Amino acid sequence: MTSPAGAAPARTRKRILIAALRCFLDRGYEQTTTAEIRMRSGVSNGALFHHFPTKEAIAEALYVEGIGSFQEGVREIVRQPAPRSLLAALRAVIGHQLTWTEEHADLARFIYQRGHLDFDSLGGAAVGALNRSLAAEVRQWMEPLVERGLVRPTPMLVVTAIVNGPAHAVARRWLARQVHEPLTSYADVLARAACAALSADGPADEASTAPASRAEDRPSRADSGRITVELLDADGLVTGRGEATIRLAPG
Repeated sequence: MTSPAGAAPARTRKRILIAALRCFLDRGYEQTTTAEIRMRSGVSNGALFHHFPTKEAIAEALYVEGIGSFQEGVREIVRQPAPRSLLAALRAVIGHQLTWTEEHADLARFIYQRGHLDFDSLGGAAVGALNRSLAAEVRQWMEPLVERGLVRPTPMLVVTAIVNGPAHAVARRWLARQVHEPLTSYADVLARAACAALSADGPADEASTAPASRAEDRPSRADSGRITVELLDADGLVTGRGEATIRLAPG
């Protein structure tokens, strides 16, 4: 019985990515060479360059596959019926984030070390498309909770920071072996903290009760400055970035 068409190339590609991950973690991205990846994977030069023309292309593919693997688990959650409560929703999403990190610790280390991909790269565009698609699905999944008044209306960018940010911080410590308890043991406390921040019953805005600052208390300001400008889509995802110098009006 013959293998399905494309099975052998897919296996070769997988071998290259697995070997690259080990090289990147053992030696670092900058120190790793394409030749080392080829030797560790056991494939020919022709096979490696057929799939990946450069080391950067290998790293981008590894990053995109990692993000895609993680997000597929989130998609499985949000394709289920609407959550019965905000806490239940957060437990599911944060629990998946921590479980995935435990089960894919090496890939998670690589993704954290890599940080992000350039927006104008093929990998960066692929991750951007994945992020936008997932944000739309999560927003739709959470909509019933918003309509029931259980969740305060919040931009998706802020929701992501509240829900995933603290879990990322704990995961980094765990991956660095600075935390010895199972990573998933933090799921409940992280979910409850996120629930308190997003719940419609959370703390009221205190800006209106803060005393106004006096002119003499304000620090002096420069008359010009350099700013970084980020272009955001409707979900708050960065689609472009630039810098500019501006002159500030007195006030």
